[in-house]
Amino acid sequence: MSMTPLSGSSRERLDLGSGIEALQSSPEFRGPVEPFDGHYCNDHLALIYESKTEQYAAVVPYLRQGIERGERCMCVIDDSTEAELLAALRGAGIDADAAVESGQLTFHTVEETYLRDGTFEPDGMIDIYGEIIEETKAEYPALRISAEISWLAEGGTPLEKFMEYESRINELFDEEDCIALCQYDRRSFPSETIRDVIRTHPHLIYDGTVCHNFYHVPPEDFFDPDDAEQEVDRMMGTLLDRTEAKVALESRERFLREIYDATADPSLSFGAKVERLLELGRAWFDLDVGYFALTDEDEDEFEVIEAVGSHEKIRPGASGDLSVSYCQNVLELDEPVSVLNAEEEGWTGDPAYDTYGLESYFGTSLVVGGKQYGTLCFGSESSRGRPFTRSEYTFLELMSQWVSYELERKERERYQRKLYEITSNPDQTFEEKIERLLELGCERFGLEYGILGRYDGDDAEVEATVGPADGGVSPGEFPVRPKAGQYCRKAMDADEPVGAPDVRELGWDDDPVYRELGFESYFGVKIATGSEPYGTLAFCDTSTREDPFTDAEHTFLELMGQWVNYELEQRRREEQLAALNEMSRDLMNVETVSEIAETTVEHAHESLRLPLSAVALYDAENGRLAPEAQTTRAEDELPTATLCNSTSGPVWEAFVAGEMRAIDVGGDDGLPANDLTQILVVPLDRQGVFLTGTASPEKFDSLERDFVETTAATVESACTRADREQLLHEREETLEDQNETLERLNRINTTIRNIDQALVQASTREEIEEVACEQLADVGPYELAWVGEQNTVSDVIEPRTWAGDENGYLHDERMTVDDTPEGRGPAGRAVETREPQVVNDILSDRSFAPWRQSALNRGYHACIALPLTYKDTLYGILAVYAGQPGVFDSLERAVLTELSDTIAYAINAVESKKALVTDEVTELEFTVEDIGCGITEFVEQADCTMSLENLVSQGDGGLRAFFSMHGTTTEEIREFAPKFPTADLTVVSEFSEGDDRVCLVDVTLTEDSLAGTVLQHGGRLRRLDADDGNARVTVALASDAAVREFVEMFRTRYPNATLHAQHTRQQVQRTSAEFQSEVVEELTPRQLEVLQTAYFSGYFEKPRTRTGTEIASSLDISQPTLNTHLRAAQRKLYHQLFEEGLIQA
Repeated sequence: MSMTPLSGSSRERLDLGSGIEALQSSPEFRGPVEPFDGHYCNDHLALIYESKTEQYAAVVPYLRQGIERGERCMCVIDDSTEAELLAALRGAGIDADAAVESGQLTFHTVEETYLRDGTFEPDGMIDIYGEIIEETKAEYPALRISAEISWLAEGGTPLEKFMEYESRINELFDEEDCIALCQYDRRSFPSETIRDVIRTHPHLIYDGTVCHNFYHVPPEDFFDPDDAEQEVDRMMGTLLDRTEAKVALESRERFLREIYDATADPSLSFGAKVERLLELGRAWFDLDVGYFALTDEDEDEFEVIEAVGSHEKIRPGASGDLSVSYCQNVLELDEPVSVLNAEEEGWTGDPAYDTYGLESYFGTSLVVGGKQYGTLCFGSESSRGRPFTRSEYTFLELMSQWVSYELERKERERYQRKLYEITSNPDQTFEEKIERLLELGCERFGLEYGILGRYDGDDAEVEATVGPADGGVSPGEFPVRPKAGQYCRKAMDADEPVGAPDVRELGWDDDPVYRELGFESYFGVKIATGSEPYGTLAFCDTSTREDPFTDAEHTFLELMGQWVNYELEQRRREEQLAALNEMSRDLMNVETVSEIAETTVEHAHESLRLPLSAVALYDAENGRLAPEAQTTRAEDELPTATLCNSTSGPVWEAFVAGEMRAIDVGGDDGLPANDLTQILVVPLDRQGVFLTGTASPEKFDSLERDFVETTAATVESACTRADREQLLHEREETLEDQNETLERLNRINTTIRNIDQALVQASTREEIEEVACEQLADVGPYELAWVGEQNTVSDVIEPRTWAGDENGYLHDERMTVDDTPEGRGPAGRAVETREPQVVNDILSDRSFAPWRQSALNRGYHACIALPLTYKDTLYGILAVYAGQPGVFDSLERAVLTELSDTIAYAINAVESKKALVTDEVTELEFTVEDIGCGITEFVEQADCTMSLENLVSQGDGGLRAFFSMHGTTTEEIREFAPKFPTADLTVVSEFSEGDDRVCLVDVTLTEDSLAGTVLQHGGRLRRLDADDGNARVTVALASDAAVREFVEMFRTRYPNATLHAQHTRQQVQRTSAEFQSEVVEELTPRQLEVLQTAYFSGYFEKPRTRTGTEIASSLDISQPTLNTHLRAAQRKLYHQLFEEGLIQA
């Protein structure tokens, strides 16, 4: 039957394929549906069922498709009722009621159709359907009939007459837009009737299966009197057809198995597999040659990669012009090309035919990554006698798909290998890798530009780019901003790569990026560091891309983005750790918890990349947490006060439990509505909590949580230290108060005074230690006093000086500084902790077990070990043994602690003196990143250099330093002056030295400064130069000074200090006569005359004996000339005093 579509409609023709399609797509129909596969068919189906469920499984989807396609659906019901069928349709989600109301779905009884006049007449029924079809044409595109034939089983109508009708109705349906589904209940009919039903219907539905009916008898044969002979012919033909089909099926299966064996063999290379496929295809298609060619349409070239068969011009490695090859025709048509007889099909004038002489040809294109890559072809120099079958087309497509897939896989592997080589190269910096990565992406995606962009709110910056130099994109601020939801802003909002082969199709042609830069194609992915968006990795072109971006390209871009994410995250971690170290150093110089909170939020905002941070401290009086310090953004966006204003909730729970809590913002949490997504609350021991928030949709990841916890731990340690120092300070105050009532300590005070007097007279460290030990041992109840120090090689504490009743004790007993019983005694703990250690009862104290017997035998019952420390330098320990227990109570302990400090100070003083007067000194050379005073920070920011010219000791113990600043100006120094932690920075002078401007600066330093620290620990600062944020420091010590203790102290004060060199040098000491001689030699005779005359005339007395005018008159010179000579003489004298090192700070 033929069907003409309605005017202006693209609707598909209604035929049996439509009915089968409805069953294939139906969730109700569960059985297999046999495809047409070239079989003859018309539009008349028979449903043979054995239950209502089986019947409706076919009828419901059959009617659904008709209703959805706008066809008239006519239901002739017999066993079923209208209500039952409507309920089944509604249960399948079909709006059957609307279809009934509109007249599209109608229900008819048998009496209205088959038995209209009380009896069944085939001609009459055919006429009825013909009339209904004509009526339907006026309103509907087609008629769909569902007819129950159960009434036939009741008798009254000869079965032969109805089978005649079923056979003849096919002729009507063949010519009209109509399809019918006749339904027979197998349980109601005899087998003979079901047999005739099968014979009269071309297609059957039975047991959930749709099948082509090879038992069907055409109408002209069904009524033929010679039916037996014709039936034999049909049966024999059916046997022959089924045998041929079976053989063909087995042959195809064998060929597919051979294809699989060839492609799945792991021992074969890609080339060998292709060669095997070509051999199989050549044999299956019955053609002489097969070949795989690589094509290049831009260069008009092709090259044969693999070939089988014998042809002079078709062999591996052969190449030629693409325009004169069969490959060109395949690429132009973009579909398989087949030629059976080139001469008959008009190919004799084609350049490909003239060049290669192939009479028959069968080929298809190979597509790799969405682009034409080459061809897979077969051919013969002789014509082919039969057309290529559908299965042969399928096999050619199957082979081409496998080759294309393998080529695409190899292409992906090649690019992934390049990606790995770039990202794993240890000799390249991150910036160099990014540049190569962008170049690789441009090559992989076929786009001109590669851009790594960073986005922070409305700010956009190009961090790296490759592409044409005149394209308007270069590192720095991005020239234009895309609109929301377009280009990079679209990628920033997506969780996967965003590809736009033609941005105009997405409506982006109104975007500034399109208008100003002309980017017509775009491919980008979001870059993030942890949970924080960072920017995009994008590739663009000023022309559109023909093909959409493939899944492989999406995956490759994701891999590139993941590597960039990882590298940026690593770099951010390194920066954060460096910032955390810097914060730790700053917190060491902060004294109160409140100042610690302020310092913490400053660093959180400036360098820790935690802009939404706050510190809340516990208010013991009110029993609540209270905000102490917040970053600028936190003041506006973080609801710190709301969170802390309660003794319940996650903040309080975190503080009480001592565990971190995460607050997910949003919903019914009662917090103000803003962009926050999560808040972390980390307890600071009993001090308070540290809070930090994020607005990222991904919230805090595990690494970010670890960093926040580490930051909080650093703050907690600083708070604990501040508390401890506060307690120590309070303890010192208490001790000072108690000293007034320590009359019972007159004994030890007298001793201490004696020691102090002796210390003043002592000129060496040995004298100091001997005096201390002798004075203490002479006073009861002390029995023994000794001074020792740790051997850093063996960790043994070696006594150096002792006095009292030693009786071989120090010779017999061994004390160490380690985690052994010998290292856990008072001496070892004093060295380890640098705190006084007391054993008030040697008999019962377990820590003294290794020496208990020996000590008790010598009459020792109590012991105290005191570290000799001064300004973080340990000079050894002082151990005192008493002849009775309980001697070292808190008061005695405090006095002895002060004594040990005095001894350490005295040792430091003599060591410092040695550095000034000794003939031989030890010089230490350090580099320090931050020496304090803001100097290195200024040098780094101003890009200048600084050198220490000299130091002047002040009466109040401070130091005045003179620095020369090269490469800066007075204005720059004055601008930065408020940032120096000193109130009296003065620019003495500014002058030129070569091409540089030089400023001489006067700064008052505190005793905590680097210079003060060096002087306090027995050293002399010989050199201090700073540039690029680093300082080079040279320190001179006495040749026999404790260098190790000094270096340890210096590194403790300046953790980033590095010792580069240690030298021993001789110092030249000048006598008074030498100094006088050198001064006289420097003065001119006139200057000496003027200076002597003024001195002996009483000019320098107070009040002056003679005025300058009188002296000038006596010398017959003017007073200005006198002043000039005096200043010149004084300058030369001062030069010898200070510049030549006779008097030093």
